[in-house]
Parts: sequence; C-alpha cells; structure tokens
Amino acid sequence: MMWLVNLSLKNPVFAVMMISSLVGLGTISIGRLGVDLFPDVEFPFVVVMTRLEGASPETIETEVTDIIEENVNSISGIEQLRSVSSEGISQVFVQFELSEDGNEKVQDVRDKVQLAIPDLPDGIESPVVEKVDPDAAPIISIMIAGDIPIRSLTSYADDIVKEAIQRLPGVGSVSIVGGRERAIRVNLDNNKLREYGVTAEDVLLAIQSEHVEVPGGRLEVSGNSRVFGIRTLAEAETPQDFADIAIAYHENGVAIRVGDVAQVLDGMEDELSVAFLNGQRGVSLEVRKQSGRNTVEVSRVIKKEVEKLLAQKPSGVDIIVARDIARFIESSVKM
Repeated sequence: MMWLVNLSLKNPVFAVMMISSLVGLGTISIGRLGVDLFPDVEFPFVVVMTRLEGASPETIETEVTDIIEENVNSISGIEQLRSVSSEGISQVFVQFELSEDGNEKVQDVRDKVQLAIPDLPDGIESPVVEKVDPDAAPIISIMIAGDIPIRSLTSYADDIVKEAIQRLPGVGSVSIVGGRERAIRVNLDNNKLREYGVTAEDVLLAIQSEHVEVPGGRLEVSGNSRVFGIRTLAEAETPQDFADIAIAYHENGVAIRVGDVAQVLDGMEDELSVAFLNGQRGVSLEVRKQSGRNTVEVSRVIKKEVEKLLAQKPSGVDIIVARDIARFIESSVKM
C-alpha cells in the first residue's frame, strides 16, 4: 500500500481526481442497487406433496407417506426427514445439510419419488416435488370484492385481472384464493341407480369416455400442399349435454342416460378457500415474483397496473392492494 501513498503524495491532483471518480461512481450506483427483504440465499429444503382424494389420514400414512419416506431416506446428506399425513394429502419434508447443493438434491428426491410411484395406490395424483424458495412467497395480495355473485367475480378476477398482472415483467405466478369457478355437478340418485341396474362407476366411465375431445386425423387437399387437422367436438358444454350421455343400453336398445339416474346442475366448484374485504365476500390474487427479481421494483410495476384496472373496473367492484411486502422494505430502508 506504500506505493499508493507515495503516488498520491507526489501527484495530489491525480489522487483528488481518483477519489472524485469513486465518489461519483458510488453516487450513481446507489440509486440502482436492488432492495429486498431477505438476501438471495438458497436453502437445501425439499417438499414432496401427494394427493389421494377421499383417503383417511391413516391410509395416507401407511400407503403413501411411508413408501415415499423409505425411498427418499436413502439419499445422502439428509439432516432431517419429517412428514405430515392428513385427509387426502401427504407431505414429506426433506431438509439437507447447508453444505449440500439444493438443485442436485431436489433432482435426487425426484428420482427417488419416481421409483416409489409403482408402489403407490391406484388413483393417486402424481407427487409434486418442490424446492423451498424464499422468493416463492407472495409479495402482493390484490383483493377484488363487490356486490356481484362470487362466480362472476371469480370469472372477472381470472380472465381480466390475473391475465393483466401475470404479463407484467418480473411477475412469476398469480394464484386465486377464495374464488369459485363454474362446475357441472352430477348428483346421483341411489334409488334410480338400483332401478336401472347401473353403478356410480358406470356413470363415471361414461362421462370420461364421452366428454372428451379426440383427434380425428388430418385432411390433405389433392393437388395442394395444404394439410388440415381434424378434431371431434364431443365435449359436453351444458347440463343437458351431460344428461344426454348414454351409460348403458336396455335389451331393446333404449339407452340409459345420465339424466335418468342423476340430477345435473350448472353449479360451482367446492368452496375450499374464502376471502373477505371489509366483511364483503371477494377474491384474492396472490402474486409471486420471478426468482432473483427485485421485490420493490416488481411491486411498483404491479401497483401501476392496478391503477389502470381501477379505471376500467365494472360498477360495484372494488380492487385494492391489501398486502404489499415492498412497503415494509421501503420503510426499513428509510429508517
């Protein structure tokens, strides 16, 4: 360091210019520094979630969780392995040592879970393997409420607001909480099932085989290089379409249809979550940023888009930013 001291003493103008340059560079750069709630730290923590609708916690524990744990437990570097088995859901939490590479370990867990799938019960959903990421937590909650039916509110939130938000730069994903989308409900009548001699499984198979859009091949125009794809529009769209689906046939050839053994209603999905704004039923959009993006910057972009949506919102609908992590970050920086 003595050479730097001697150089500065012999060339004071040079020393002043160098210090001024560093101060100027720092002044310009400080306004461009990223600001976030937590540092960019990678945790080697993996979660395996598996669903089996209708299964009891005991069944989930013995037929799902234990099998996955046995396969995952053979991976090296595990610091802690625990699980939670509840009705219809199995959650296996795998915590690795901090010295382990998170990306490599999550791939090891996926490989072991794939080996366990043949031993899992029929009808189970594919296990979801995710690495815990601090950036995966929602940074903004956008609340939409109004005096219109929840089905219409959900449609507006999904088709208009969600589409506008998830196209913004820096936005990773947008999930809906409290919404209820349209669903055709088929309420079976046990007495009529026995009367017609069919089972609930027969009704399910009939709907799965008939309510489907299948490819119909392709059409090549003679003497022309154009090729057209053909598809069969066989999906049911209305309750009456579902009611007309044939389940089986009598000996005289008369069809037994879904409408003969069930009541088909144009309803909504089951209510699994709720959201309220000042006591009024609504829908919440949970916005997550892309990994590595600046929280404050993404939040500002989202709030500008919300202001635009407010100018175009339907009558009787309120849109507000109910929760914003960036507010806490900005206030902490100002302190």
